[in-house]
Amino acid sequence: MQKRKFAGLLLALLVWLAPLAAQSAPQQSTATSATSARSRSWESKALDSVVPADLVVQGSDTKVAPLTTAQKFGEVGKNFANPFTFVGTAFQTGIDQAADIHQGYGQGAAGFGKRYGANIADTASAQLFGYGVYPSVFHTDPRYYRMGSGGIFKRGFYAGSRILITRTDSGRRVFNTPEILAAATSSGISRAYYPSDERNFGDFAFNMASRIAFDAIYNGVKEFWPDVRKRVFRGR
Repeated sequence: MQKRKFAGLLLALLVWLAPLAAQSAPQQSTATSATSARSRSWESKALDSVVPADLVVQGSDTKVAPLTTAQKFGEVGKNFANPFTFVGTAFQTGIDQAADIHQGYGQGAAGFGKRYGANIADTASAQLFGYGVYPSVFHTDPRYYRMGSGGIFKRGFYAGSRILITRTDSGRRVFNTPEILAAATSSGISRAYYPSDERNFGDFAFNMASRIAFDAIYNGVKEFWPDVRKRVFRGR
């Protein structure tokens, strides 16, 4: 069961990161300039939805005004309402169903619906506590501070390390307690709606670790997405 869940997680991450590998060559178009402009506008909005700009600050040492508690909870809504959340969850759910993750949900449309609902609930609770509740309690900044320059390994290590290091509202670097607590809280809540055979400590720990691993990967997307957007999608 754990191996299937791990395989499903890896596949889901690949799906969520699929835009990073898409359209490696420029495409020819015979449309009119007006149509092309509308197409570029639509594509630009779609690309921007991958990483909401409000959640990223350019420059790892940039000094910005702290977010108020209301603004932190506002980020929760903006991030969750991102269309990529629902599209990505649908792909993840399809992978989960194909791998028969959460066997207790069964198969068919009913099983898909239960898995989709569970995945959306997981995302909602993780974002609520990770961007709103715990950053407000511990006075930390839920935004990602993008390094933006340097070697790929240096930047990749930096992105992954932000899982353990965050900033306070005053700009000090501290241990990222909200990230760990949010993953634990979301995993704990999920025991209430996951199949009964998964309501144990082992599955709780695996789910928590999976959430942290996914957030580390998503930090990588935040770090490198502008580069990919510029090079692969020709700056659209």
